[in-house]
Amino acid sequence: MVPRLIVFSGAGEIGGNKIFLEDGHVRLWLDFGTPFSRHKAFFNEYLRPRSTRGLWDLLALGLLPPLYGLYREDLALPRLWERFAGRNLQRDHGPAVDAVLITHAHLDHMGDIAFLDPGIPLVMSPMAAAVARAMQVTSASGFMHEWCYLTKRVWDEGSGTLQAEKGAPYQGRRFDLLVDSVPPELQTWWLHPPGRSRGLNGPPPEPFSGRVGDRRVRWWPVDHSIPGAVAFAVETRAGWVAYTGDLRFHGRERAASERLQADWEQMGIAVLLCEGTRLGESTQVTEEQVCETALELTRQAEGRLVIADFAPRNLERFQTFLEVARQTRRCLVIQPRDAYLLEATACVSPAFREIHQDSWIRLRNDPKARPDPWEQDLRERWRNRMVEPSEISKDPGAYLLCCSLLDMNDLLDIDPASLEGGLYLYANSRAYDEEQAVDLERLRQWVRHLGMRMEGDPDDPHARPLHASGHAGEDELAAFVRAVRPRMLVPVHAERPERWREILRGTNIQVWIPEPGQPIPIG
Repeated sequence: MVPRLIVFSGAGEIGGNKIFLEDGHVRLWLDFGTPFSRHKAFFNEYLRPRSTRGLWDLLALGLLPPLYGLYREDLALPRLWERFAGRNLQRDHGPAVDAVLITHAHLDHMGDIAFLDPGIPLVMSPMAAAVARAMQVTSASGFMHEWCYLTKRVWDEGSGTLQAEKGAPYQGRRFDLLVDSVPPELQTWWLHPPGRSRGLNGPPPEPFSGRVGDRRVRWWPVDHSIPGAVAFAVETRAGWVAYTGDLRFHGRERAASERLQADWEQMGIAVLLCEGTRLGESTQVTEEQVCETALELTRQAEGRLVIADFAPRNLERFQTFLEVARQTRRCLVIQPRDAYLLEATACVSPAFREIHQDSWIRLRNDPKARPDPWEQDLRERWRNRMVEPSEISKDPGAYLLCCSLLDMNDLLDIDPASLEGGLYLYANSRAYDEEQAVDLERLRQWVRHLGMRMEGDPDDPHARPLHASGHAGEDELAAFVRAVRPRMLVPVHAERPERWREILRGTNIQVWIPEPGQPIPIG
């Protein structure tokens, strides 16, 4: 059988990439993300998949591909696979697939690994693994967030439901990291149980061998809006199959994406799976421009409180506002989940270890009746770096506060006179769906009520640039693909994949528009 690809998710949609590559006896996945646009068609913050039914809801709604042997056995109801008959991937020995190659720790690329058999190796960068584990520790508990370790479920005959096994140790997943040796700090933190009353069983993370089965795998760091992002290439019998994940050429790590392009130009790529999030858009704002604008606006707000709103794991944006805080001599006040993420990244990177220890960073004291154990421990470690709302009220011009819509309630603890006339820097992307548009309008209402001024509103045509996209624009993508010259291009992570046929007209590059679940022969 010739090598083949199957794009189960990520075809004609942004995110949710699940790309299956099969070459002889070797099987692997390129990302295994959550398709949020299709999830939102059925669910919201109140209506969610039922944990007591395991995989049932997700299979019934077509949000997971029906592939027997791929998923956790403890999430399978009796007779589940009689109802949702699909391809049987089960093998006589070992996991159903050889590996899942994860490009980065955004949930639309790795969110659905929560449902996979924990014996399947997850291959990613050490930074991506650290970010993923930090996300799980600081997220609400539940089977949809079990990306790094899991609580086993057992079938309760009396209630006809799946129930969490109480008191049992967490079960860790297998991680193969893209590094020659796992940093000792990461190893120690990884093996520490995430809770106080339960242990953690499972293998420690190991270095990736560079092969999946007998197929060679190469990887490259790329420029994206989250640290630890990589692109992959897998050597098949038909040649190299390359996958960009998400990338750009206008962030601080643009040189990494340029090195990727230079290498792929020399490799003779047979098939290129390329993202196309911003096809049809070419305007670029660089992170340096964001920093310049934020610095200018913050200087103009001398003596007043400044709030920075940006995506929670966009650590490049975090570094931008840390630089703004230093230059304007303000303390950068962060949320507990941000502090925990900084600690996680410090286990991997000396650069983030230095950021974590920066004297300008403070932790906002967020009063809670019963903080989660991770937050209780975090507060103890940061006890000498805490800031109270009363301190911000006394000298608002001394602080740059990081928060978002979900933190608006906490601003009510600050003296209203200290908020009046303050500056709210919205350094996020535009709303991509109705739900996000409603949230953005809700945020505007909060800012107006607090008497602050918003800058960076994405719907204001006169707004100063405060957001650099995590994705390359059409001009950058077109130049990249033309330079790499693959024999075949398979567009993923794009709402308008057919646009590639116009872009590549006159070249010898075949454009294959994938259909969800349909094989693409690459021999």
